[in-house]
Amino acid sequence: MSDSASPRASVSLSEPIDVPAVLNRAGVDYVGVHDHRLLAIYHTGIFNVVTEPEPVANARTLEIECWEAPLPSRGDQRSPQELLDDFAAVLERDKA
Repeated sequence: MSDSASPRASVSLSEPIDVPAVLNRAGVDYVGVHDHRLLAIYHTGIFNVVTEPEPVANARTLEIECWEAPLPSRGDQRSPQELLDDFAAVLERDKA
């Protein structure tokens, strides 16, 4: 799934967030893998989100990787990096 060319982002937040709650509010589907990792589906792209050392329910630091780019038939001409940046922005702007 993943390779060294996959877009990645590191996100550091000023205060912890509950990643699953943020994704729920944004209408983003996800699957919890364990306390420090989930997979999110955003615009048909698949993103791996790792929050170590914190759990996903109280994360301040996130490592995000685009595992699969959006399906070509559903894409809106954004690159995988642009889509990853948009996904990261969803997490950064919701501080509730």
